[in-house]
Amino acid sequence: MTLPISSLANMEYMLYGGALGANPNCPSYVNGYKAANNNLYGGYYNPSIYNNPYYNWQNTGYYNNRTPQAIGVQTSPSTVQQTAAAKTASSKDIDTLADFYKESNTYVQKWGDIGTSALMIGFMENPQVLKHPINSFKAIKVTNQVFDKSNPAIKALWEKNPQLMQKAYGQLHAINRSAQKKFPIVQKWFQKPISETSRKELEKIMADAIKSGDEKAILRATETLKASRGMDGYLPTLWNKITGGKNYTPQERIARKAADIEKAVNAPAAVKPGMTGLLKQGLKEGKTFALFGMLIDLPKIISAYKNGGADSALTQTFQSGIKSVADGIGWTIGRAAGGAIGTKVGAAIGTAVCPGLGTAVGAVLGFLGGAAGSILASKVMNKLIPTDEATKLEADAQKKTPQGHAQLLSLVLQKAQAGEKVPDNVMAAAQNVAATMA
Repeated sequence: MTLPISSLANMEYMLYGGALGANPNCPSYVNGYKAANNNLYGGYYNPSIYNNPYYNWQNTGYYNNRTPQAIGVQTSPSTVQQTAAAKTASSKDIDTLADFYKESNTYVQKWGDIGTSALMIGFMENPQVLKHPINSFKAIKVTNQVFDKSNPAIKALWEKNPQLMQKAYGQLHAINRSAQKKFPIVQKWFQKPISETSRKELEKIMADAIKSGDEKAILRATETLKASRGMDGYLPTLWNKITGGKNYTPQERIARKAADIEKAVNAPAAVKPGMTGLLKQGLKEGKTFALFGMLIDLPKIISAYKNGGADSALTQTFQSGIKSVADGIGWTIGRAAGGAIGTKVGAAIGTAVCPGLGTAVGAVLGFLGGAAGSILASKVMNKLIPTDEATKLEADAQKKTPQGHAQLLSLVLQKAQAGEKVPDNVMAAAQNVAATMA
């Protein structure tokens, strides 16, 4: 919208000076949003400014006959003060500003957030891939050699059980990525590169399983490679020294987790997890998503308790909880749907181009599906619970005092100055309220 200059200037006038006069040290429309120069011998400093609210900023020594009500309408200072004093903000205008406050302080995920949400969970699931993109790219070529689809037997495995093969590819890719060189000071805080000897031993485990054509053997190799990974960088090493622990080699980690490997291999539908496996993976991530939602809403629960007591805090806790759970369920379902699509699309791309690219595309589609499900859940919950208890109480409190009115007015001013769209009725209400604050 086109912001009325007079409205913006009037609101700034009231907020920054009121009847006592506009303060030149506050950034505003009239001084180009720059603080005034307080040089006693020059610049804008002039005691008459503080004694005369109608001092003309452009022509030193002359009175400015512009009033807070309408720029360009000439009235005397006494008339302006009498008129302003006789006015009170209408409840309709205050309600309009309060509703704008509620809307501005209600967070609803937008479709434009889909990439950010997907990247957040993607980073949590695969931090090393995003932290070391060059090493990840180098590892693709090495890993593709084991999963070469030009081999008819390997191609048949990809067509028969793409979900299993993509999971296996991801684990060997992680091993090959971890074997790449890293900058000693910057990149070794959590995990050091594994030795070439260890890399070859682990690669052989997967290569032998692929050659066997046995899906259960491939799953066991996948779980074995997963178990071999661990943290042995500077920080984990320091922690082990403090606590009396030790760093383990990849083979030692495998031996320590032998029981977990067998449990994962022999679990129902482990070889062909299908949609059940995708839902389990989505639920794992969805719980994390829900937990983050509760942590983010913790200040709201505190605010509700401060403004409304224990009952309001309980109400806000319930609202935050149900919204967080809905986000988590949305992520879980969307992640499973996206993963199912990603598995098929990734397999097709892997056959046409290379296994690495197909696996990466499949993973991305899974995360995007989860983010889409979460956004949809957020929009549905906003329809059911449009305003949180904490936000409602804050808005109601601001409606009752002049200080609260100033805060509501300040929000409108901030939005307008930031170039955000402010509805015309809100701007009109803000101007009306500003005119009563002299």
